[in-house]
Amino acid sequence: MRWPLAIWIAIGALGAVACKKSTPTTTGPEPAATGGGAQPVSVRFVKVESRKLAPVLEISGTLDPDEKSEVAAQFGGAVKSVNVDVGTRVKKGDVLVVLDSSEAALRLSAAKSTADQQRARLGLDNGNGFDAESVPDVKAAKDARDLAVLEAQRTEKLAKQGAVSVSAADQAKNAAERAESQYQSAKNGAKQGFAALKTAEAQSRLSGKNLKDTKVIAPFDGAVQERRINAGEFAGVGRVVAVVVKDNPLRLKIDVPESEIAGVAVGSLVALRVSAYPGRDFAGTVKRMGASVNAYSRTMPVEAEVPNDDGQLKPGFFVRAQVSLAGAASDVLLVPESAVGSTGSNARVFLRDGNRVLEKLVSVGRHVGDLVEVRGQLKAGDEIAADNLSELADSREVAPR
Repeated sequence: MRWPLAIWIAIGALGAVACKKSTPTTTGPEPAATGGGAQPVSVRFVKVESRKLAPVLEISGTLDPDEKSEVAAQFGGAVKSVNVDVGTRVKKGDVLVVLDSSEAALRLSAAKSTADQQRARLGLDNGNGFDAESVPDVKAAKDARDLAVLEAQRTEKLAKQGAVSVSAADQAKNAAERAESQYQSAKNGAKQGFAALKTAEAQSRLSGKNLKDTKVIAPFDGAVQERRINAGEFAGVGRVVAVVVKDNPLRLKIDVPESEIAGVAVGSLVALRVSAYPGRDFAGTVKRMGASVNAYSRTMPVEAEVPNDDGQLKPGFFVRAQVSLAGAASDVLLVPESAVGSTGSNARVFLRDGNRVLEKLVSVGRHVGDLVEVRGQLKAGDEIAADNLSELADSREVAPR
């Protein structure tokens, strides 16, 4: 078959290209295929330490203020000023809120005036105690009575002598009896006046208290937890204007299981930690123990006092605590906190096994300085990884340093 020249030329070009692609571009041995495991992880190892420590009860609880007061107004009035806000530190007696005092001041002035009037009428301005016979009105009535009695006696004698009529003697006797009645009435009036004076003085003291109560004060040293009123509002009697808490010391409230109650006593030491200050230990002492066990939870309420001089602990903090129990010391295993990692909700350590590590799940107990108690498949002297835990896994090759 005869083909056109152009076709033969095209077939020759395709053959040349195919030959060129099959020719290697470089010479020499082919590169080795990449293979092998990951590089060993550089790890520092520490030994598991054993110590004899007293038994403890691990428990959680909540910090509460030692005292908490919803400070209320004792006198009704418009709020002139509020001197505190949330978080303000206060001392006992500090003024929290000032109410309008004009009404209380007027009532006090009126009560004092009434008391002064009664005191003057009774003649008590000289500071002497009350004696009805010393009251001017009573003294005058007594003198009039004595004079009337003498006149009646004299007239009676003259009537017997016939010097005056019997009717004159009777009139003098009646006058003496009226004078006696007036004297007794004056004495009763003086006693009533003295009672009125006591009432006026009591009203004066009450008005003075009301004037004092226009300043709402802090009941103890602490901090303002809530502010519930503003200037210009009306504070009725009993209106809560602020909530003040006493935060030094704080109360740690825990529920101790019935099985552990025998080991807890007033004075037992408590070590505690809060998530706000990781790695820092705080201390407290058991101060109060409940009188009975809860029939449902089988626990007894226990309270410990926790000093808070620096104010870093706050009421409401969730606490993980360790209560020292009575009993003989026992061996516990301790490792640095940095040697304990986590996987999900479990704690773990990496045990050295030659040039590899084995993952061991453990449970964590008390803290002793920078060390932490661990329980699991470990023994004293075992070597565990202390750093680079995030790069380790079970059976991972390591390079100890």
